[in-house]
Amino acid sequence: MFERISLKNENIFAVKAKGVLTDADYKAFLPELEAFIKQKGTISAYVDLQEFKGWEAKAAWDDLKFGLAHDLDFERIAIIGTSSWQKWLINVSSIFFTADMRFFPPEKTQEALDWLQKKRGEANAPETERPFQPYSHILLASDFSPHAERAGRRAVELADKYGSSISVVHVLDNMIAYNEFSEPVVIDQVALYQELEASSRRLLEELVERLELTDRAKIHLLKGTPKSEILSFAQENEVDLIVVGSHGQRGLERILGSVAAGIVKRAECDVLTIHL
Repeated sequence: MFERISLKNENIFAVKAKGVLTDADYKAFLPELEAFIKQKGTISAYVDLQEFKGWEAKAAWDDLKFGLAHDLDFERIAIIGTSSWQKWLINVSSIFFTADMRFFPPEKTQEALDWLQKKRGEANAPETERPFQPYSHILLASDFSPHAERAGRRAVELADKYGSSISVVHVLDNMIAYNEFSEPVVIDQVALYQELEASSRRLLEELVERLELTDRAKIHLLKGTPKSEILSFAQENEVDLIVVGSHGQRGLERILGSVAAGIVKRAECDVLTIHL
C-alpha cells in the first residue's frame, strides 16, 4: 500500500510504500499523484521504501507506464531505502527517466529533503547575461550506435569551425544483475567487466580513428550511469557543448532516448542532439 507523508514544502510529493504493491494500490494512489502534478506543475518526490517488498506483475507495469507518461513532470526524486537491490533499481531507472534520482539510506533522510528543496543552479545563477563565446571544449557522448557516429561527424565539424578541443566519452554501466530483486546473480563479474571495459576502450579508439581525430581528441571511458556521468564530466572539465545522438519519441525508442533527453534537461552548458 501507499501512505502519504506530510511535508512543509508544497511542491514535494512524499509517500511511503509498504509491503508488496498491487494493481489495486496503484489504481487508488495514481489519481492523487496525477492531481498533485496537475495542480503544481513540475514537482519533486520523496519516496520511502524502507518497508517496501516489491510488486505484483501488473503493479510493476502500472509503475513503468506512469513513469513514462509523466517523466518530464518530475524535477528530482529522492529514494529512502535499506536494501542493495533498491539502490540498484535507482541506477536502472535513471537510464530510462530524465528526473534526477538519488538513493539515500535512512540516516540521511534530512540530507535527502535538503537536496529536494534546493533549486537547481541557484548558487551559480548569473546576475547578467553573458555574450556568446566560441565553443572551446566539445564533449561527444558515444554509445557506439549509428546515432553516435552521425553525432561524431557533427562534433568534428563544429570543432573545426571553432578550433575547439574535443573529448570523446563512453559510459560503461556498472549495473549488477539481481535475481528476483533480492540476491546478486553469481557470475564471474570481475572477468566480464574487464572484458567489457577492454572492448569499450577499443571501440572508442576505433571511433576516434574513423572520425580522423586520433591526434586531436582525448578519449574517456567512464563508469556509472550514462546521464549522470556525462553531466558530471561536462561540469568538471569546463565543457561548453555536449553533442549526443538522439532516438525518436515512440515505443522503445522513447525509453532509449531518455538519456539524451535527461542531458538536455540537466546540462549547464549547450547540448546539441543529432537525429538519425
